[in-house]
Amino acid sequence: MLTLLTALQIAALDPGGPPPVHDALHYHIGIVLPDTGRTLEGRVTTTWVLGGPGPLRIDLDSAMRVTRATIGDTRDIIWDRDGNAVIVHHGGDRGDTIHTTLHYRGVVHDGLIIEYPGGSPRYFADNWPNRARRWFPAQDHPSDKASVTFVIDAAPGTEVIANGKLVSVDTLETGRVRWTYHEAAAIPIYAMVIGATDFSITDFPEAGCAQKCVPLSVWTYPADSAYAVSGPFRRIGSMVDYFSDLIGPFPYGSLAHVQSSTIFGGMENATAIFYSSEAIGERRLSEETVAHETAHQWFGDAVTPRDWNHLWLSEGFATYLAALWQGHADGPDAFYGAMDLARARVVSSLTSAAPILADTVPDNLLTLLNSNNYQKGSWTLHSLRGLVGDSAFFAGLRAFYRQYRNGTAVTADFVATMEAVSGQDLGWYFDQALRLPRYPRVFVNWSHDATSQELTLRITQQQRGEFFRLPGLELAVDDRIIVVDVDGPETEVVITEVAQAPRRIVIDPRVWWLLERHVQE
Repeated sequence: MLTLLTALQIAALDPGGPPPVHDALHYHIGIVLPDTGRTLEGRVTTTWVLGGPGPLRIDLDSAMRVTRATIGDTRDIIWDRDGNAVIVHHGGDRGDTIHTTLHYRGVVHDGLIIEYPGGSPRYFADNWPNRARRWFPAQDHPSDKASVTFVIDAAPGTEVIANGKLVSVDTLETGRVRWTYHEAAAIPIYAMVIGATDFSITDFPEAGCAQKCVPLSVWTYPADSAYAVSGPFRRIGSMVDYFSDLIGPFPYGSLAHVQSSTIFGGMENATAIFYSSEAIGERRLSEETVAHETAHQWFGDAVTPRDWNHLWLSEGFATYLAALWQGHADGPDAFYGAMDLARARVVSSLTSAAPILADTVPDNLLTLLNSNNYQKGSWTLHSLRGLVGDSAFFAGLRAFYRQYRNGTAVTADFVATMEAVSGQDLGWYFDQALRLPRYPRVFVNWSHDATSQELTLRITQQQRGEFFRLPGLELAVDDRIIVVDVDGPETEVVITEVAQAPRRIVIDPRVWWLLERHVQE
C-alpha cells in the first residue's frame, strides 16, 4: 500500500482491537448497491469455529442497523450492541462449527466509498486498516483470515469486480444484475473488496506460467484506459513473472489492476489491486507503485502480519521487492536508485527516532504507514541479504512464503525461517535492525605515514544511543577493498605497504548497510 492521506482522515479512524478468540472461516456477503444515496442493504453469513463458549464479537458500525440475526437457516439468536460491535450469544462450545447470518441496513459513512460523479455511480471498498466494519460485519483483525463469497446486486450497465473468480452474472426479475465472486483462499479482512462502476476492461496475456499461469486485466474509467495500459500497467506481466520465479507461485487465480476511489495511492486487495483515481487520471501513477502492490499479493495478502505492529513484514517486503523488480527490469542503477531514495526517506524522517518493531499497537493504526515499516524495513531485508548471501536470503524468502502462505506470521517466524535456512544465529541482527532506533552514523578518519607506508583508519559511530554491529563492513581505499568487522563505537585498522596517501575512500561501496557515511582526513 502507498499512501495519499490527510491528517483529518488519519484522525478519523478507530484504534485496533486485540486478536479474536473465535475463528471465522468464510464470509458470504450479499450487498444491494443503492441507485442513489448511500443507504446499503446487506446480508452476511459467516462460518465460525468457536474458540470457547464466550459470545462472538462481530465488528459492525453502529450506523448499520441489524434487522435480524440467525444461527443456521432459521433459528433467531440473542444479540446485543456494544458500540461498533454486535455481540452474538451462540450457545456453542470450543471446536463447534456454526453459521451466523446478520441482516442489516444503514447509511455508509466510510469503508465503502459511494459517489455519483456526473450522475454515474461509483462504489469502491477501501477497508485498510480496520474499516471493513463500516459496511459489512466481520471479525476485523488481520490475525483472522477467511475465504469469501460476494453476491452483489447492481444496476444494469454497472460492471462489478471483487476478490477471486467471477462465478456468475445473472439478471434478476427486477432488471438488476447479480454478480457472484468467490475466493477460496483465506485472505485478510482489509483485502476483501468490491468495486462497481462503468469500467473499460483490458485483458493482458497470462503471466507467471513457469510456476502457474495467471490471467491479468486492467479495469479503468473509459477516459483513462489508453494511458493505463500503455503506461504504468504495461509491464504487469513482467512483475508477476519475476516475483513468481523469485518467491513462488502466484497465490491466487487471477490479478486485476483497478482504478478506484481509494484514499491510498495503491491498495493491495487480494486478486484486485485498487489504485487512486487521481493518480491515474492525472497521469502520475508510477510503475514502482504497481510493482509494490503486486508484490503484496505474496507478502501482505498471502502471508499476512498477525498483528499491526509487525506491519514491516508486509510493507518492508513489498518496498524491497519493488526495488528488486526495478533492478531486474531496468538494470542495477534502477535498483540502487530506489534504495538511495529509501535511505533518504529514513534519514529525513522523524519516525526513525523510534524502532521499527514496537511491543504495542498504536491507537491510530494509520501512523504505522511510515518510513520505518516501508523504507527502513526494506533496508532491513537488504542488509540481511548482504549478511547471509543471495542464496540463503532468497531461499529464506521462498521458505517463509511456503510455510505461511494463506496464513499469518510475526517477526519471530521470519527470524526462525532465516536462521534455519542460513544456518546462522541472526537474533543479534534482527534485534539491532528492528529494536534499535535510528541507524549508524559512520565516520572514517584517516592518516598516512609516508615513512612507514602505513595508512591508519579510525572508524567511529557517532549516532545517539547504542552502537550497531557491522560485520564485514567494506571500505574502498582507491582500488583496494578493506573488510572490517565493526563491533563497537570505535575500531582502528592499520594497513601496511601503502606508499601514497589515498585519493579516495568510500565506506560501504557495494551499499549493503543503512548508514550515514563521512570520511575525514
